[in-house]
Amino acid sequence: MSINVFFVLLLGLLMGMYGYFTPNYVAHQDSREIPKIELISFTMYEISPKGIEHILEGQEGRKYDDRYTVTSANFSDNTKHLFQSIHSDDLKYQDNVVTLKGNVHYVREDGVEFRSNEGTYDTNASVIQTAGPFVLTQNANRIDGEKLVYNTEKDFVSADRIRGSYNLK
Repeated sequence: MSINVFFVLLLGLLMGMYGYFTPNYVAHQDSREIPKIELISFTMYEISPKGIEHILEGQEGRKYDDRYTVTSANFSDNTKHLFQSIHSDDLKYQDNVVTLKGNVHYVREDGVEFRSNEGTYDTNASVIQTAGPFVLTQNANRIDGEKLVYNTEKDFVSADRIRGSYNLK
C-alpha cells in the first residue's frame, strides 16, 4: 500500500469521525406563546368620548396579540342601557366575545342575576349563552335550566329543560 493511499484513508476516517461526533446544535424553540403584557391584581378601564365603557378587573391578566386572558375576573359593561357585570374564575376576551369558565355570575343593575359554570357573552350583540346548567333570578323569581340564550338588550330568554318559580304581583 502506498503512503498516499494510507493518508487518504486516514483523512477519510478522521473526517468521518469529525462528522459523526460533532455536536448537533439544533435550536430548541419554546413553542408556548409569550404574552405582550402581564398584570397582577389590576383594573383596566376602556374609555371613549362617551365615558368609561368597560372595566376589566382580575388577579392575573395577560394580553396577547389577539386576546386577553384573566383569572378571577370581573368584566363590567357600561355601554348598554343598564349597567352589567360578569364575574368568573377564568375569562378570555377576544373579538368582542367574552368566554367565561368557572363560577360565572352575571349581575345587572335592575336585579337580574345569572349563575352557571361556563358561558360566553357577545358584547356587540348583548347575548349571553351557556351550554350547561344555569340559574336565572330576578328578585324572588327563579328559573333553572340548561342551554341558556339571553339577549340582555331585548330581554329575550331561551332555554332548555327549564323549571321555575315566578311570583305574580
